[in-house]
Order: sequence, then C-alpha cells, then structure tokens
Amino acid sequence: MLPANETHYLTYIRKNHILRDLTDEELHLVMMATTPRRFQTEAIIMQEGEAGEVMYIMCEGSVAITKRLTLELGEDTPREKVMVRFRAEEGVILGEMALIESDVRSATVTALTPCLMLELSKDKFYQILEKYPKIGVKILLRLAQSLCQRLRKNSDELVKVTTALAIALES
Repeated sequence: MLPANETHYLTYIRKNHILRDLTDEELHLVMMATTPRRFQTEAIIMQEGEAGEVMYIMCEGSVAITKRLTLELGEDTPREKVMVRFRAEEGVILGEMALIESDVRSATVTALTPCLMLELSKDKFYQILEKYPKIGVKILLRLAQSLCQRLRKNSDELVKVTTALAIALES
C-alpha cells in the first residue's frame, strides 16, 4: 500500500537518475511493487557488512552514509567516517546494488531524521523485469551507467592515493 500522497513523492523519486527514464505509468508499477517503511531518528537502515536483498527509495527525511575505517590508529580515532548526507528531496535511492548482486552492504545508512522509504526487494524487482521487460531495460541501463561512473571515480581516487603513497615512501 502506497502513501496517500504518492504524487508528492513522485517529485522526489523522479529526480533519481535510475528511475528518471520511466513514464508515470511505469513508475507507478514500480512503486506498487514497493513496501513503505518508516525509520525513526538514529535508526540503522542498512548496516555495512550485512547481507543486502532490498533497495530503498527515499520519500521523507535525511540520512548519513558511513564507512568503517579499515585502519585503526588509536582509541581516540573514529571507527567510522561519514561519507555523505542525503535528503529525500534530492531524489535518493539507497542499496540499489542489492538488486543485481547478492553481497554484503558496502556502507551503513543511519536516519538523521524520521524517514519514509519505499522498499523494493530483489524478488519484486525480478518480477518487474519478467513482467515488464521495457521497464527492466530502462532501470538496468541506468544502474549500469551509475556503476560505471562509480568505478571510474574509484579508479581515479585509487590513482591519487597510490601516487600520494609512492611520493610519501620516496621521501
């Protein structure tokens, strides 16, 4: 069951690049496959390292994305780093990688304010792919583009880090 003010949420949802190419009718079909979930302030929505089988379309609230630090320097050093903060108004989808691979979550998502999310399970997503292949192609193409952008960005960051490390080791 979708929230009564679905059209209000469509404004935010349409901003997300993964769903941007869908028509209103196609977007409605995707939304009908979701389950509304509410999270209170400070609730853990996704935990880094846990299995991921759902993605969330953010409709209300704001969240922080954190990553565990792999190198612990001391007791006073934080164990996690806030990577980014998102608001629903930005058209946010969280955990989309879970739809195409069965792996653990790559980051922790914590509610900064009360949040309303539309949860889409991998099973429901695959049902959409089978029943509405045109929708599936649009979503999967955007997911592939998103993953390519992330890979390119991570490759660039890796080059910067390895260059900095090489310079530091030469000194």
